This record gives sequence, C-alpha cells and structure tokens, in this order.
Amino acid sequence: MLFASLNLGRHLFASRTLLARRPAQGALAVAVIATLLSVALAPDASPSAWDWTRIALIGAFGAGAVLLFTMAQAPDVDDVDRQQRLVITGALVAISIVLNLSFNLGATVVFSIGITVVALVSGVDRNLRSSWLVAAVLIAAIPLWVWSALQAWTWRLLLLLPLAAIATVTHGHMRSATRSTPRLDSLLSIRAHRLGSWAGILGSGLLALLVGTLTSAANGVVALGAIGAMALVALEAGTSGGSGCGARWSVAIVDIALCWIALCWIVSL
Repeated sequence: MLFASLNLGRHLFASRTLLARRPAQGALAVAVIATLLSVALAPDASPSAWDWTRIALIGAFGAGAVLLFTMAQAPDVDDVDRQQRLVITGALVAISIVLNLSFNLGATVVFSIGITVVALVSGVDRNLRSSWLVAAVLIAAIPLWVWSALQAWTWRLLLLLPLAAIATVTHGHMRSATRSTPRLDSLLSIRAHRLGSWAGILGSGLLALLVGTLTSAANGVVALGAIGAMALVALEAGTSGGSGCGARWSVAIVDIALCWIALCWIVSL
C-alpha cells in the first residue's frame, strides 16, 4: 500500500535513464558477480535455496534503494518526487535489514555500513562518474557481508579494505596517465602517474603476500595473485598508453590486475 501511494512504479520506470549509463551498469554487474563469487567461495558453507533467495532479495532491494537515493539527489528533481524517492529508499533499506536479521546480527551490521557508504559515494557523485570508487566499495563490502551471513567470517577478509583503498588510488593514477587532455594543475607527469599505478599494483600483491605469510592463508594462491599482477604490469608497460584504444587497454589491464589480487586473496582463505 505504501509503495502504491508513492507511485513506486513511476519512480522505478524513471530510473531507466540512470540504468542506461554505462557506469551504473558496470556497478550493477560488479555487485552481481561479487555476490555470486562470494557465495561460491565461502569456506565450509553450503547455502540452501532459501539462503540464495534471501541474498538475492537483499541485493535487489539494496540496489533499488541506492538507485532511488541517487536519483533523489539530482538537481532537477522537484521536492515531491525527492521526498517520495527518499521514503521508498528508507522502506527498501528497512526490508533489507529485516531479511539480514534472518541471517544474523553481524551480516546486518556489515550490510548497513556497506549500503551507507555506497549510497554516500553515489549521492555525492551524482552521475556515477567515479565508477571505480563504487566498484571498489562493492568488491570490498560484498564478501564481508555474504561471508558474515553464511557464518564463514574470518578476520583476514578485512585485508580487502586496504586493497580497495589502494586500488582506488591506483586506478586514478592510470586514468590521469591516459587522459586525452592532461590536467594543467596536476602535480605529477604522465610517466609519474603510470609509475604510481604500477607501484599500487605491485604494492597490493606484496601486501597480500606479506599477510598471507604471517597467517594461514594458502600462500600458493596468494603467490599466483602476485605473479599474475606482475605479468599484467609488464603487459601494461608494453602498451602504447596515451589516448584512444591504448588508453582503454591500459585502464582495463590495471583494473584486471587489481581484481585478480583481490580474487586470489579470497580464494586463499
């Protein structure tokens, strides 16, 4: 009744303009892939059909809440639509929290923190221009949430948080290095930005190796992540860089290297 009175269908139909943007589609794809991998890789967990259903519903309601919250921040939205979208957002979040409580309190806390951070990032960057920042938050938060829900929690998952922070900076360096029109106020040269990006990738691999050595993680898998990252750095160094197709390949290679390190770390647990 509440959703009907607030014209939920009209607001969701209006969201097609946001979903038509590639960054929003990319963030949604990252969320789906990260969720599926997190469930599949959770150690000593045998999720039932009911577990899968609850996780899917929580993900759908959470995505809808973030989408409507982002739309409510648009400057061209009138006050009535903004208020309705915020009310619907709150209702979707409340339903998600209730579903999380059916798992456990830890999953509820992690979900609440994660969706708050994602909403704030998406709300500040209204056009989702910083798509990698949203993706980094999702990649770090979703495994923490899913493993908490499936009672597969381990403190070593927390390494994803510094890896996500390093990845955001690393991606930004490569973006700056491959701009078609370099920023005049930049303190670093194009070469310095590329070196910063390579250092971020190698540093992430080294950090994973170090923590893996000090813990009971599967060091062979962690080493595979570091070796793969080094190979991708060498591959990026051999690209043309600059603008156009070469620039897109450079950014893609950096993103793949960062995701590869994170994936190998999760598998090692």
